[in-house]
Parts: sequence; structure tokens; C-alpha cells
Amino acid sequence: MQTIPFSEARAHFAETIQQLETEQQPLTISRRGKAAAVLISPAKYAQLIGTEQNFAARLAQWRINYATELLEADPFTQLRDTTDGRDFSW
Repeated sequence: MQTIPFSEARAHFAETIQQLETEQQPLTISRRGKAAAVLISPAKYAQLIGTEQNFAARLAQWRINYATELLEADPFTQLRDTTDGRDFSW
């Protein structure tokens, strides 16, 4: 993890943020030789606090929230053929 002095981070804030975005590595800011703060990207922060989910987890949550409503309000229920269908063989 890279460490830069507070004065440098303040003087070159835009470049510091750009470096953080490109490298995706936390950046420690020191004041008087001691670590004072850590800058991290929003993606790393979300991962750290546990709000970032993978696609499967988000899909499962969406199904819990909305799928039952969609099934109840299916506009094609009256039109669908519920018979077994025709016989078929290869």
C-alpha cells in the first residue's frame, strides 16, 4: 500500500484520486509521519462493508421482491395451452 504525505495529497488531489481509480489499491495518507487516513475506491468500500453482491445473489433477491408479483399478474394465463401437447418421437 502506497503512503503519501497529507500536503502532497492536498496539493495534487485530482491526480491522487485518478491514481486511486487506475490502480484500485488503497492509498494511505500520512500526517507528521503517521498514518492519518486511507483512501479506497467506491468498489473496494462496497466490498469491505458487504453491500456488493454477485449477480446470483442480486437475482435471488430480485426474485424474492418481484417474481411473485409478476407471476400473479401474468397477462398470458388465459391464453396459454395447458394440455400435454402432441406425441413426438425421433
